[in-house]
Amino acid sequence: MNDRAQWVCELAGLIAAVAGVVVVAVALWSVLGAGLSLLAVSLPLLVLGNLRKGDS
Repeated sequence: MNDRAQWVCELAGLIAAVAGVVVVAVALWSVLGAGLSLLAVSLPLLVLGNLRKGDS
């Protein structure tokens, strides 16, 4: 394999690795965002449920 072909293969591998890292990072960030939003919704509902339970 000549030097240019090897360089192109290494560059393609590096690009694929960077794309993989970006995809994993976006997926983790999405899961974290979904978890935080569910937590933000559940806390007020829990507080409201406890307040209504205390009234009756």
